Formats: sequence, structure tokens, C-alpha cells
Amino acid sequence: MTHEQKRQVKDALVRYMSNFNSQTDAAQSLEGISPSTLSQIKGHNWELLSDRIWHHAARQVGFYCGEWKAADTSAYLLMRILFSDAQHYAMAYGIAICSGLGKTFTAAHYTRENDNVIYVAGNALHNRKSFLKAMLYAAGENAESTAPEMLKQLTRLIEAKEQTLLVIDDAQHLKDRVLLLVVLLANRLAGKAGIVIMGDNNLQARIIDGVRLKKPGFDEIYKTIGRRFITLGYLAPGDVATVCRANGLHDEDTISYISEACNNNLHTATCLITEQLQHSIAA
Repeated sequence: MTHEQKRQVKDALVRYMSNFNSQTDAAQSLEGISPSTLSQIKGHNWELLSDRIWHHAARQVGFYCGEWKAADTSAYLLMRILFSDAQHYAMAYGIAICSGLGKTFTAAHYTRENDNVIYVAGNALHNRKSFLKAMLYAAGENAESTAPEMLKQLTRLIEAKEQTLLVIDDAQHLKDRVLLLVVLLANRLAGKAGIVIMGDNNLQARIIDGVRLKKPGFDEIYKTIGRRFITLGYLAPGDVATVCRANGLHDEDTISYISEACNNNLHTATCLITEQLQHSIAA
């Protein structure tokens, strides 16, 4: 990873951390990233940080290095169709996709390529106020002081735009009250904006169990997304090879090795591809 790419990842992490009360809270929301690692990145103390750590941190805040090319994997194609449909026809979708299939990459890529897309990643530390603040920040707005004021502000902002899409990623991490806030927002924007609530299989199980147990608000959540989840559980047989070739790796033996070693996980595959490409450059 180049120095400029690291600088861009640092900027993305600083923006991500601004949604939390402390650096420790931000680190707790990130898998495998400690507060000290965040301090090193913020302070430009980068010598001891491996490229694997940089890629791991970047992926979790929806940032991918500029040279990494999108590939037409099964999840990528499906999700882009759903995002476009939701955005252009003001639809609401629930998506449950297993971890490692490229969910966050696709959402971040679509957000960068299209206007009026607001992308927010959920985490367990969000309350209603901090989540509204994160959505407004993602929309390029400074937040008002109270949660009701921010909800009105966000509603006005989205209503003023044409064909707006709100993408809530990793929604399985959100508290019940925050999920219900998303439904309230979706109801206010019905017919005016698209909304996609997505996460892993735990999101689908949680919503359906909540409906079955008659937990307050869960039937409303399920109703908002049409009482169904669009699901995807595995990579298609050629997905890893497609990602390899799109990013300049064409040796068939190496592609076969990565396809086997990644264990149905594109996060692992991207690390292995990066290692192979760096090895080829060094050689």
C-alpha cells in the first residue's frame, strides 16, 4: 500500500471515529483494531503497521484502495441491482448476506459511483442520537442538537433531493431502539426515497425471531422490508477467480490456490491476492 493510500485510509478512519464519544469506543466497534493501532494511524507512526492491518482497517470503514478493481461476483451483481432498484423506485429491501462475500465493498463502491447515496455502518455502541448524527455526517451535514431535531433535519434533507438511497450496513449490530428509528425514518420517506437495511444471517434471524416472539416494533420492521429478506450464503464457483483476474492476477495455479485457501471469504481472498501481487512486484 502506498503512502498516499495510507493517508486516505487514515482520513477515512478519522471520519469514522468522529461518530463515537471516544477513540476507545471506535476501536471496540472495529474487529481486530486496537486503540493503540488507531493512535499509530492518526499520529503517522506507520512503520510497524503491516499492509494486512491497513487493509483490514480500511475494509471495515468502507474504504478500498484506489487500485483495487471491482469484479462481477454474484454478490456484487445482485446487490448493485437491488441498490439501483431501491434508489430509482423508492423501494425498501432487507438483505442478509454471509460475511466475506463483498457486502461492504459493494455498498461503498456504489456509494462512491452514484449521487445522493447515504451509507452508514451500524455498530452496537450507537444510540438513537449518535446514529442520526452518523447519517447526517454521511450526508455531508452538521447535526442539530437533539435527536428529534436531527430526525427532522435528515428527513428534510432527503426529501429535498431526487432519488436518494439510504444504506444501513451491518444492521445486525444495532440496538432495537435504533432499528426502530430506521423504520420510523423509512415510513416518513415512503415513496420518496429508497432504503436498504442489510447485514449477515444474524440480522434475518433476529428480525424473524422478534416477529415470532411479538417483540414491540419487530413486525413493523419486517413489514417495512416487504416481509422478506434477500439472501446469499456462498460465493459462486468462479467468484474468486473473477476477483483475481480483475485485479491483475492471471496465473491459474495461484488462482486455484487462493480459491481453496480463502474458505468462501473474499476478505481472506483479497489479502492473499495482495500478497501474491506484492510478491510478483518484489520478484
